[in-house]
Amino acid sequence: MKIKLLLFLILIILTSNSYSQPSQGYNKNYYPLSSGNIISDKNFYLIAVLSKYPQVTDLLKGNKELSKILTKNLHRIHEISIDSSEKINCDSIFNEFLWRSNDSAKLIRILDELYTTNNRSIDSLINTHLRPSGYYQRYINLTNKDYFIKVWNQYFYGINNIIRQYGIGQKIHYPRIDSVSYPVKGEYYQVFLKSMLTFIDSKADNFTVFFQPSLQIALRLLDYNDRDEPARFEPLESGENKKAIEYIKNINWNKYQYSCIMIPGEGPELYTTPISPGGKLRCELAADRFAKGFAPLIILSGGYVHPFHTPYCEAYEMKKYLINKYNIPEQAIIIEPQARHTTTNFRNANRLIIRYNIPTEKSALCVTTSDQSAYILTQDFDDRNIEELGYIPYYKKTKISSQDISFFPIIESLHMDPHDPLDP
Repeated sequence: MKIKLLLFLILIILTSNSYSQPSQGYNKNYYPLSSGNIISDKNFYLIAVLSKYPQVTDLLKGNKELSKILTKNLHRIHEISIDSSEKINCDSIFNEFLWRSNDSAKLIRILDELYTTNNRSIDSLINTHLRPSGYYQRYINLTNKDYFIKVWNQYFYGINNIIRQYGIGQKIHYPRIDSVSYPVKGEYYQVFLKSMLTFIDSKADNFTVFFQPSLQIALRLLDYNDRDEPARFEPLESGENKKAIEYIKNINWNKYQYSCIMIPGEGPELYTTPISPGGKLRCELAADRFAKGFAPLIILSGGYVHPFHTPYCEAYEMKKYLINKYNIPEQAIIIEPQARHTTTNFRNANRLIIRYNIPTEKSALCVTTSDQSAYILTQDFDDRNIEELGYIPYYKKTKISSQDISFFPIIESLHMDPHDPLDP
């Protein structure tokens, strides 16, 4: 009897520890949840999970200090909506909805206390959804408490980033391609945003959790600036990449030196030109390597980037060009239509390599024009990755020729980052 009791107690301890200890992270069999808003889900997957996890959402609703934050924000929105002025000062108004450092310190304390007193339900959310999703892959070595706080901190940063860029008009990273679409000091934008806040006020009864007002503001700012790039072409798996995903299941990888050929896009800079001269040359290089049997797949990476608000997607235009000019079979082409920089060409291609079950133990081949290839091989490019992404999204980067670089993807590339809300 004593032995049975001892075994039972050990089982309880082990089970309890399994909820709070770091786990492996990404699970290829995990299927992400959806809130119904792809842009929100990509930037803030935590919120998508919370929308399906009422037991944790109720904890947030029931916290008195968090409820005060909700009440304060809703009250301020109402004050703005009933103010007699027909327009707002974007700078002063939207600054009020940023998560300040003192707010963050207070919120971290509250979230720490919430986790400590309700760790089993929060651990379930983390271990069942957040960790296996891979969306917070860079945090997997943290304990669940630290992981929970880190994920929330990333959320606060992401919301601030959107509001600063599209509400206040700050030039954050690459203003030539990512800026707000309207002059924030212009009459039209200031009048319209007053109307936006008035509309949000009319929906105040729908907001029951502290984060919802600022989230609603951020998502609407993206929408009204026509910044839906993260959602374009989605879902890729049942659309543009469907044939390739089916083809991947039957590939004999031993026949090929490389797992795939990755081509970074190049924007045309002209509104009348679908594909740039550089894009055409990179496609020719890819077609040549494909014809020689280097790899069974071509990954085309590049979104709607140059010029500002371009109607053309680099990856999609290159796909059409490869099919029409070089007769590359559609099943051999994967498009990655969101990357906006060379750094994210690698990161985003890695995501598809990993999620589509393309072998990561086999090196991939980046094929591009000699000018870009020379830059990719530099230490400056490695440093830029660290500065912009926080890590280098490849290892064993090796020069094969003046136009070919082999590399291996790293799993941290799965981490979704609202540092760039147009390509998180």
